[in-house]
Amino acid sequence: MSATKRILITNDDGLSSPGLTSLVRELLTAGHDLRVAAPAQEQSGVGHAITLHEPLYVEEVKLPAPLEGVPTYRVEGTPADCVKIAITNLFPDFQPDLVLSGINRGPNVGMNVLYSGTVAGALEACICELPALALSLDVPPDGIWHFALAAEIARPVIEAALAHGLPKWSILNVNIPNRPQAQIKGVRLTKHGSSGFKEYYIEENRSGARRRFRLEGEMIFRDDDESIDAVALRQGWVSVTPLGLCLENPQARAHVAGWKLFS
Repeated sequence: MSATKRILITNDDGLSSPGLTSLVRELLTAGHDLRVAAPAQEQSGVGHAITLHEPLYVEEVKLPAPLEGVPTYRVEGTPADCVKIAITNLFPDFQPDLVLSGINRGPNVGMNVLYSGTVAGALEACICELPALALSLDVPPDGIWHFALAAEIARPVIEAALAHGLPKWSILNVNIPNRPQAQIKGVRLTKHGSSGFKEYYIEENRSGARRRFRLEGEMIFRDDDESIDAVALRQGWVSVTPLGLCLENPQARAHVAGWKLFS
């Protein structure tokens, strides 16, 4: 058994998600000291939103047996809210060695990370100068969600991050294939790509004078290099992509630097 570490866990699917409970169960088995702060309702697609213009309500709750001993709070907010208030108010004497966000129901690769509440939970930890991992499970081709297996597969990545640490202002974005273990090829260090959802709105029947729309979309694979997150995941690899807080684009900077405006 590895040395006991302090781990804070959140997600964007809410406290009832089997992805979260599977992760808690796996890390309890490993002997780690855990705390949980997760949204009361699903917060998929909220990105890095935080609650500013209304009170943030929090309630202490118990996870289902045999996880009821893990101190847990239900937060009426976003994943970023959960991490921020967990560190500052809910567990003030608990300094996490690592923050985990997930395991998400569905992948977070390519451009999707900009919308992801799961990734935002990890990035909020990063802003708070704590190492963090975002963990996501790909959509199953057969409708079966292998959350327990995903937690087991994530454990070596988690233990490696605990053992080696991460550079300041960085996280790991981990995406796990949703298939039987025999079909998973291994773990691959990947790059952030440009694949993502192509989205559109479906107009539904009006409700009074207001028009009513529902967002739909389909995954578009814009990358073909197997070192890219979405491609590696699709091929059956566990994709591990280092991400950070900087959104600067060196190519765009070089292009814009040549404008007469800046001469």
